[in-house]
Amino acid sequence: MVREQATQPEQTIQQPSRLPRTVQLPQPSFAWSWQLLHPTLEQVAYTLLALAAIVTRFWDLGSRALHHDESLHAYFSWVYAEGRGYIHHPLMHGPALFHLVALAFLLFGSSDFASRIPAALFGVALVLMPALLRDERLLGRWGALIASLLLLCSPSILYYSRFIRHDIFALAGTALLAIAILRYLEHPERRWLITGLATIGFLLTTHEVTYILIALFIIFLGIAVAFRVAPALFWVAGAGLVAEGALISILHRLGVGSLPAIPWENPSWPMVRAFLIALLVHPLIVGTAGVLLLCILAALWVLNRARQPGEGWIDGLLGQAPPGSVAYALHTGLRDQTGLVAGITIALAIFVTLYTSIFTNLGGLLSGTFGAIGYWLGQHDVQRGEQPWFYYLLLTPQYEFIAVLLFPIGILLVVAQAIRALIRGHELSSRWRLRAFLAFWSLGILAALSWAGEKMPWLVVHIALPLTLLAASLLGGLAEYLVRHWAHWETRQRRLAVGLAGLSGLLLAAWFFAFAWASAGPYTTVQNQLQRVPRPEALAHWRWLWLPLLLLLVLILALSIDRRLRQFTLGVALGCTAILLLAQIHVGWRLTYRQGDVPLDMLVYVQTSPQVVQLTHELETLSHETTGGMGLDIWYDSGTQWPFNWYLREFPNARYFGTSLSSLPAQPPSIILYSLEFLTPQTDTLLRSRYTVIEYPMRWWFPEEQTYRRFAIAPELKNPARQNYQTSQPPPYSAGDVLRSVWSSIASLAKPDEQAKLFRLVMYRELPAPIGSYRFRVYIRNDLVPYFDQLHYGGQ
Repeated sequence: MVREQATQPEQTIQQPSRLPRTVQLPQPSFAWSWQLLHPTLEQVAYTLLALAAIVTRFWDLGSRALHHDESLHAYFSWVYAEGRGYIHHPLMHGPALFHLVALAFLLFGSSDFASRIPAALFGVALVLMPALLRDERLLGRWGALIASLLLLCSPSILYYSRFIRHDIFALAGTALLAIAILRYLEHPERRWLITGLATIGFLLTTHEVTYILIALFIIFLGIAVAFRVAPALFWVAGAGLVAEGALISILHRLGVGSLPAIPWENPSWPMVRAFLIALLVHPLIVGTAGVLLLCILAALWVLNRARQPGEGWIDGLLGQAPPGSVAYALHTGLRDQTGLVAGITIALAIFVTLYTSIFTNLGGLLSGTFGAIGYWLGQHDVQRGEQPWFYYLLLTPQYEFIAVLLFPIGILLVVAQAIRALIRGHELSSRWRLRAFLAFWSLGILAALSWAGEKMPWLVVHIALPLTLLAASLLGGLAEYLVRHWAHWETRQRRLAVGLAGLSGLLLAAWFFAFAWASAGPYTTVQNQLQRVPRPEALAHWRWLWLPLLLLLVLILALSIDRRLRQFTLGVALGCTAILLLAQIHVGWRLTYRQGDVPLDMLVYVQTSPQVVQLTHELETLSHETTGGMGLDIWYDSGTQWPFNWYLREFPNARYFGTSLSSLPAQPPSIILYSLEFLTPQTDTLLRSRYTVIEYPMRWWFPEEQTYRRFAIAPELKNPARQNYQTSQPPPYSAGDVLRSVWSSIASLAKPDEQAKLFRLVMYRELPAPIGSYRFRVYIRNDLVPYFDQLHYGGQ
């Protein structure tokens, strides 16, 4: 049986002093100042990481226009800060964000910069959290430092640390919960029990994805306990899954319909009651309840046979577990009534306080539980965004180079060590448990988010976090081995290790530069679009571009085969990691600071254009010049409501008029903002008689159809038009059709032009098609045109 290592708790042994009491000196009171003036290299490293995290998260934080969702979050937080209340609605996830942003507005005033302060602070905290896993049985000192460095340089986590969405708050909370669990497993101290329970309370106020994450953590811990206590439970679980599969198959053949649709959009009580009745009498629910009941009875029978005679359930099942095991930690936690009560009390206090908007909206308790779960389960069938099954499989590798490349190595290592321990009957170490936990977390959240009907780019951070921690654990192990053996190596061996690290990094860098040069050819017209093609002089010798990678692979294989040189593969791995880290920094810099408001990245998705912020500044100046304050009267329609509800919040005479404007008052408004979606030719003609027009893009988006959607067929999408962008074959599609479409995309990369296109897409975001846009018009009353022109064109 494979079990995690039972680690004995540390014991402190008091040694008798050989000195008389009169000569025993107390610790100097200036010890803290000595440490402050003489920090260790590790402390200096964390200080530099903290400074880098602050700079990267806060620098130029308010320059990018607020995304559509950001404007919603900022506006309702501002309303809350202004004293007009906040009522939770599942549409905008949990209430933690709104309370934190409202607090930022109260402290610093309302602005784009201030609205992002809480997200940036949580982003900084996330970078430093791996320091809590410095224990040698977890990440270790090197692994924790590397984890902080990788989180600092993760392009996806960096971008969404400067974004007002719930994900960064949920991500930091998830990291803290994982840390509390892992630390409690090593040393069941009450502080980690309370921290974990309190964190769960906070997580449930952030984002519904945390339900999935908490379930994954519970499943992993349950598997570990079952291995230790009653392995027969796996047979019960397997039989239950088989029975449930047979039930679904039988009901499908009998023509039983699907489950009733969840009334997620403004449900009334009669609608909810009718849904619950239809759900409870549905054959699938009735059959599943029967299978579940049988499984519970079988599990109780198994557990009853496994417990020690004459003992209760807790002591009888878990009391014999050795220290350091999951079962031992569970036993300790269940018996710690003080810790459980304290942790649950804090969790409930956080949950109730935030969902009731500090006790002003008791209905938030219902909307934050049944309402939130029901709403987002209903969104699964709605498929908002309609992203294909392979969305995260293509999105994540474009940004998390190191984590994605090391992930399969981590999986193989975890499986190989488990098999070896099973064969030899050895215990598994705490570090193996950590890596198994991170691998399970990564696979579980990737599968869950890929299955979910609503797929959005910001959810990728929940995949990036466990992948990054797993990569840090592997690299930390390599660094520890290298440091441990460095002092024992001869000068020749040290030089060889450094030389191999430099050579491997040089080969990988040479490949990057070779492709950057060869792919930077002239522009030409392809399918009516201007695109860059490879250099003609490089096409004739394209295979030579892969020579650096081929040599690198040969080097790794040669070192791996020779046992005397196998240890030097560590230098190769660290050299390649350094180059890949530089590539990630390049991608993150371009994504976050250079093109953060231009949707050239899959990660940007849809973004408010910078013209919106520019127009807002011009309207503010125009208002001061013409009214002496913010009294300019501005009308705006439904299509421009977001983000202009936020950007026009300081204009008391701003008016929302819906979708149609059939006439004008005797004194028409100074400015009218009208989206092309709702603007009719008749209304445009009416307005042009009194106004001068300027047209802007309000938001723009990444060209999905011409890029990643062509990778494979996605038959799970409800819209047939979005299932297949690769061929003209109509639906329905079989599993074979899907596999052939995947192979077609992979095989196309044999062509040099496709390789060049992919390289420049990932590294320089050169798209094969123009970005799409949602446009609006600004109608400026003719008497104000000279003033506006002066502002807009600067008198030129």
